[in-house]
Amino acid sequence: MLLLFTIAIGGCGNRLDVGDFDTSRWKDDLNGCKGDRAEMTEALNELKPKLLGLYQKAILKVLGQPEEQELYKRSQNYYIYYIDKGPKCDSSTEGARRLEVRFTALGIANEVNIR
Repeated sequence: MLLLFTIAIGGCGNRLDVGDFDTSRWKDDLNGCKGDRAEMTEALNELKPKLLGLYQKAILKVLGQPEEQELYKRSQNYYIYYIDKGPKCDSSTEGARRLEVRFTALGIANEVNIR
């Protein structure tokens, strides 16, 4: 029993390996207004599978606060991050790409898409 407890506690301290993804550069480009996020698309595609199964707090550590949050049926919700210049930028991009992370009612990421 003590061994299971030790393993469970030790596993909580592991950090998510984000590879070449520059989390601070991503977070500093709110709504994609500076264009940095658009340049990070390749690294974002590599990161997407690693985000699946993470809790909302872990997603916030990597991507920061979402620009939009949508509630969905059965207590699910979406975090939305603009990749291209979003609607809150001085010159927004029509049909701007955005990263959508869908969470279950328990707060676990179960879908990560770029639309």
